[in-house]
Amino acid sequence: AAAVGGRRATGVVDGAHDAAPRAMMCVFEGERRRRDVGDGGGGGGNDGSESESDESESEAYELRVGMAYGTRVVVAEWRGMDGVRVDDDDDDDGEDDAMDSDDEYGGYSSSSSEDDIKRMKRRRERPLTPAKMIELKDDATPHTGIIRVFKVSDDGKWFITAGDDKMVKLWSTDSWTCARTVSMPKKVSAAAFTHDSKHYFCADKFGEVHSCAVDDRADPVLVLGHCSTIITDLECMAGGKTGYVLTGDRENKIRVSVMPKPEDRMRFPGSAPEIQSFCYAHTAHVSCVRKVVQKPKVMEEWTTKDTFISASADSYLRMWDAASGKETDPGAAIAFNNGTIVDVATRYEGSHVAVALEGRDTLGVVHLTQFRGVPKLFLVGWGPKWQHAPQSIKFDRQMLLFGVGLKTNDDGSTSAVLMREGKVLDGLEITLSADEAAGKSLTTCFTKKIMSEDQRNSRKKDRRDVKLKRKAEEQL
Repeated sequence: AAAVGGRRATGVVDGAHDAAPRAMMCVFEGERRRRDVGDGGGGGGNDGSESESDESESEAYELRVGMAYGTRVVVAEWRGMDGVRVDDDDDDDGEDDAMDSDDEYGGYSSSSSEDDIKRMKRRRERPLTPAKMIELKDDATPHTGIIRVFKVSDDGKWFITAGDDKMVKLWSTDSWTCARTVSMPKKVSAAAFTHDSKHYFCADKFGEVHSCAVDDRADPVLVLGHCSTIITDLECMAGGKTGYVLTGDRENKIRVSVMPKPEDRMRFPGSAPEIQSFCYAHTAHVSCVRKVVQKPKVMEEWTTKDTFISASADSYLRMWDAASGKETDPGAAIAFNNGTIVDVATRYEGSHVAVALEGRDTLGVVHLTQFRGVPKLFLVGWGPKWQHAPQSIKFDRQMLLFGVGLKTNDDGSTSAVLMREGKVLDGLEITLSADEAAGKSLTTCFTKKIMSEDQRNSRKKDRRDVKLKRKAEEQL
């Protein structure tokens, strides 16, 4: 009952390139509840902030995670078990606790106090109650094609699913119902909410980006487009006067467009004609574009304020200045020579980045730093081994890392499973048959084929537009 979406229709092709389904995830942040601790605990001084320094050990931790795989979406909820805590000094090896509880995805032993290190250990090992499935209420048009997009808004109130069936579905996290289904002209390859969560942009495999309003049922409006290419990822970020729209494509480039004002996003087509910059450096298709959110105090020291990170099938991770389209430090680009980067997760406080590579069960750990005000990427190393190679990763606001990976079952089927810090969390799983899970990797699909002139002409003969032109000429 908690899963929505049906089985794949017979004969449905997974996109123009027959790409296999990819497991994706979203973390829905629940409100944190606090209780006063200790005699005369003085809870009145708590301003409700989410800083590490004021966290209570008896805080009621709530976790909601959604997962999409194939045509199905599931959401589950966990809670931290009250009255259970991890003993900070339960080891008898005589070693310093700071070394035993080192944060593999942040290097807390070198950048924070011992209290922070112990706090991260307690968070990672916090026992959770059994998963409680959340029932999603779909409308009369469930997904029939592979879901390629699964994104949540910055305010946490909405999420969208979209994919090969050309449908974009807007969901409410208050009622867990589908609020609207929009039909797009082409298959959707990427999407994102605007930084103010008032609109969501959807990109298709023909390079066009359309805008839809969250609180309005008006038809989608074209806002911008790439010339004859597939948009592989899309992100919206604050910056400049009105914000930026970041679109990566199959042609190895990233376009930075000026975000239209809220009142213009649905008012007329082509509302984002102003190109702020183009980012050129990658030598293969852009697989990820992620905005960088930093603490105001840290951002004051940076000479570049509007920064974002990109990853590519060329195995490089790069940091950019959105305003100029240049790398913040070209010499600091990181090459992961172990395969294609499939996802990148940034911490909410902006200190570290986790990097997932295709088919690899360990994650790259990158530190965001600066030298004389210039933002830089610094490779820390590799994190611990995960039970399954993650295809999608996300940090929650407590800086715990979650991911979804695939496991092959004895009957040949494939299951998408949720992991916390590398360990499988029971209760959230989607299983597809061998036929449903079949297909090529996105890297294979987006890699351009080198063909001779004869091969190219032979392929043109079978194109629909060529056949129609030939038929029209014959009628004349």
